[in-house]
Amino acid sequence: MAKSNKQVPSFPQVFVPQSVQDRKFAPIIPSTGTGDAPVGASEKLFENVLKHYFGDAVLPQQKMLPPNHDLHYTADFLIIEPTTKLHLDVEVDEPISFATGKPTHCIGEDDYRNKCFIEANWVVIRFAEEQISSQPERCALVIATVIAKLTGNTTYEEKLRHAGKVDPLCQWTYRQASKLKKSNYRQGYLAARS
Repeated sequence: MAKSNKQVPSFPQVFVPQSVQDRKFAPIIPSTGTGDAPVGASEKLFENVLKHYFGDAVLPQQKMLPPNHDLHYTADFLIIEPTTKLHLDVEVDEPISFATGKPTHCIGEDDYRNKCFIEANWVVIRFAEEQISSQPERCALVIATVIAKLTGNTTYEEKLRHAGKVDPLCQWTYRQASKLKKSNYRQGYLAARS
C-alpha cells in the first residue's frame, strides 16, 4: 500500500480569518461571558503564564455562540489585543480526555469548531497540551508574535524574546491517541512538569 503524501498537521496551529489579514480586527461575534467547560490539567499553569505576560487581555473560558447554533463554544483562553480588539481563541489540546478516557483533538476533529471561530473573526491558535506543559513561555511567544504580525503591537513579543522557539509536535490520529493512552503518555508529561 502506498503512503499518502499528505502532510501531518503539527502544533502550534494558527488560523487567521481573511478579514483580519485585511486589517479588520473587530470580532463579528464577541464573547458572551464565562463558560463552564471542563478546565484541562495544564490550563491553570498556562493561565498564570499568559496573565503574567498579557495581563488583563487574557480571559479564560469565554463563550462564543455561532449563528444558527443552540450551544456555544468555549475558548480555553480569549486574548483581546487592547488597541485593535483583535480576538484570539487560544486552545490547549490533549490527546486523551481524562473525563471520558477517549482520544480527543484528533486530526480533523476540531475543523468545524475552528471554522466557527474564524467566521466570527477570531484568530485561532492551538497548542498541544504537552507543549504548554513543557514550554509555556515559548507558547506565549507564539501568541505574542501572531499579535505583532497582525496588529503591529510588539509589546508582548518584546517581553518574551528570551523564550525561544517552541518545539513543534505532530497532531495525532485517533489510532495514535489510543496508543498514547495505553502507554500513559499524557500522565507522563504531566508528571514531568511537577
